[in-house]
Amino acid sequence: MLAHSLLRIGRDRAPLTFANSTRLLAKNSLPKMEHYLEARLWNDIFRMAQDYVGVPRGSIRATVLIETITASFQMDEIIYELREHSSGLNCGRWDYIFSFIKKMRMHPDFVLPDRSNVTMTVPFMDSYVRLLIKTCHKRGVAAIGGMAAQIPIKNDEAKNNAVMDKVRADKQRECDAGHDGTWVAHPGLVKIALDIFNKGMPGPNQYHIRREDVNVTALDLLNTNVPGGISEDGVRGNCMALLHYCANWVAGLGCVPVANLMEDAATAEISRSQLWHWVRHGASTVDGHKITTGYVDKFIDEEAVKTKQSGLDAKRVDLCARYLKSQIRAQALSDFLTTDLTCARPFHSPYPLSLIHI
Repeated sequence: MLAHSLLRIGRDRAPLTFANSTRLLAKNSLPKMEHYLEARLWNDIFRMAQDYVGVPRGSIRATVLIETITASFQMDEIIYELREHSSGLNCGRWDYIFSFIKKMRMHPDFVLPDRSNVTMTVPFMDSYVRLLIKTCHKRGVAAIGGMAAQIPIKNDEAKNNAVMDKVRADKQRECDAGHDGTWVAHPGLVKIALDIFNKGMPGPNQYHIRREDVNVTALDLLNTNVPGGISEDGVRGNCMALLHYCANWVAGLGCVPVANLMEDAATAEISRSQLWHWVRHGASTVDGHKITTGYVDKFIDEEAVKTKQSGLDAKRVDLCARYLKSQIRAQALSDFLTTDLTCARPFHSPYPLSLIHI
């Protein structure tokens, strides 16, 4: 699969082994965790599975994606519960932003600006990263960086160079911060990440960077002092990304290149939750336009026309446009768009798209 190429980068390229030279049986990632009791459950599952097949405990290793705001408050506890099987923690940055918005959805003080302004250097994201690295290295496990969502641009050297510069800056920031590896969204970005980590991390990890200078508080993890505002382009961009992603999702695709970014469920969820949040709390754009359902409807309709012109199935686009309009009018933000739209996917639904009403 092209998207989400995981790089565990370092000089040590030998197969993963234990101290007793027992070969690693399986390596997994545990996503969406919200509480240390979930980690305890997974530890019990791993123990039972290893005992059942007759292999030593510890043959299964797992990296937990810290991609919910609640999990960021329990990183020590999660590592402890998985201490027999933990490979470390990973910054699941895009799901983390979505989780942040969703958990704070009823609070107007937590309204965020354009998605493009919510970078890894804004206060609540920077605090989360620094705390994760400190926690992992204190416990002797890997702290893996987040996914760079940019993808190479064909037939436009200037734009492609600008994208590559963004990826380099992102991976350099991670390496300098003390991460032990990273993610990229496209195989064409692997060499950039490798070059940076091989130069900045000559050993297999950076556990020696203890980050004892870090003192992150609960308030730091909730600090939404994010520069920038909500622009018309930001509202339109969210509508465009959602229509493209949702129309591809119901067609059976989970990762979609849109506007030179690799959109997946997490990035689409940021766009959906932002639109709901902005409408719910009566936010305004930097030009003074109040963000209402009618204001967003205009962009959904305009972008739906463009999305159809790009070659996507018109019925699927219309379905997704109706879904998005229903979402911004909902009293409560639904948990996941993928759950909402699963019934419309071809291998789930016994009904034609024209019969599915949202």
